[in-house]
Formats: sequence, C-alpha cells, structure tokens
Amino acid sequence: MKRFTFIMIIVSWGCNTLVEQSTPLEGDFYIQDGWLAFTSKKYEEADKHFDTAIETNDERSIYHLLSSIGKGWTYMYNAKTKSDSVLVAENMVVLSGNYFDAALSILPELDDNLIKTNDLMNLYSGLTLQRAYSAKQKAANGIHWETTNSGLSDKVETLYRQSITYSFYLEPTFVFQYDTSLDYEDIILIRIENYILIGEIKSAVFYYKDYGFECNDNEVNEDTIIECLCEVINDGNCPFDYD
Repeated sequence: MKRFTFIMIIVSWGCNTLVEQSTPLEGDFYIQDGWLAFTSKKYEEADKHFDTAIETNDERSIYHLLSSIGKGWTYMYNAKTKSDSVLVAENMVVLSGNYFDAALSILPELDDNLIKTNDLMNLYSGLTLQRAYSAKQKAANGIHWETTNSGLSDKVETLYRQSITYSFYLEPTFVFQYDTSLDYEDIILIRIENYILIGEIKSAVFYYKDYGFECNDNEVNEDTIIECLCEVINDGNCPFDYD
C-alpha cells in the first residue's frame, strides 16, 4: 500500500509539472529574452518578446511598464538600421517615443517598491535620446523641404527642451547596461548640444564647465563652446575647421 501511495505521488507531481510548463511564463522571462535579443541587435525578435510580455500580463502592470521601455529602446535602435529609408526611420523614432510615453503614464500607478532604479534610468535616458533624435530628424526634414513653417520650428524646440528636462533625471552613475557605450557623460553631452541648438549658449557653457570638460587648453566661453563640444564628442579631433 505504501508503495502504491509513493507511485501516485510521483505521478501526481509529474502531471502538475506538465501543467505548470504548459502555462505562459511570467513577464520577467519574456522581458529578459527581449533584452537578450536587443543586445544581439535582433530588434524584430526583441520586439516580439516584449509584445508577449504585454499580451500575457495584466494591463498597466509592471510588466507593461518594463516592456514599453524595452520597445521604446528597440524601435529607437532599429531606426538606426533604416538609413536607406528616411520615412521608415522617422516612423520608428515616433513609435519609440509613443512607447516611452506609455511607460511614463503607467509609472505613477505602480507601487514604488516594484520599480528598480535601473528601470527608471532606462526610461529617462530613453526619453532623453528619443526626444533629441526626433528633433534632429524633424529639423533635418525641415531644411530638406526648405520650409519656413513656424509650427515645425516650435515642435523641434519643444522636443529639445523635453530632452533637456529628462536628462536631469539621470544619476551620475548611469550606464545603459544593454549598450555600455552609453553612459552619463553622453547624456550630459546631449544636454549641452540641445542647449546650443535652441540658442541658450550660456547654459551650454555652464554645463560644459560644470561637468569638467576641457577644451585643448582653450578657454571655454560662448565663442568657443561649439568647437569645444565638437572636440569632446570626437575625442579631441574635431573634423570641422572653426577658424
């Protein structure tokens, strides 16, 4: 009788295991797979994993937040691969912003204990880059179309200002773990460039000096800031002649 009971326990345990394996995985697994695909530059695959995490979890849950952040980054990086189609790249950057905005809208509804600092940094750095990237696209298209549309100019400036605002949410220790070439210094450089592009040169000079950037022994001021920024971005070898 004891032997029969033992066998029944094994059978029961095996059946339960099979049932558990047939149910959807938790959102964490899909999100991790999404980032793994992202780091391998398999952006369509990454997008599918993030979609699955959204589809298999409660609406506006922590998994929706994290997946929206992942999709925002995925569309933004995928846009870089579409250099042969300006329209496709621009649409991808717009979609990237939509997903970051979706994550931002979910954020206040969640328990703070559920949200990790890295997740917040991934969101705010994504918004910083996406807004700046989108502004540059629109500005470039405006020049290409030879337009004087003031509405377009206003939109571009708004995007640059939003990028600046989100950049202040980043901590000095920030490193984007899914592309470690991107860190806090890059965020500061984007902020400085944004200030230059909207014509607030004094602010650009202030944050350049405040971070401690140098300029090949030249004085950093409103006359030299563009050249200095160019040198920092290009590791001391600015490809443009400012004489």
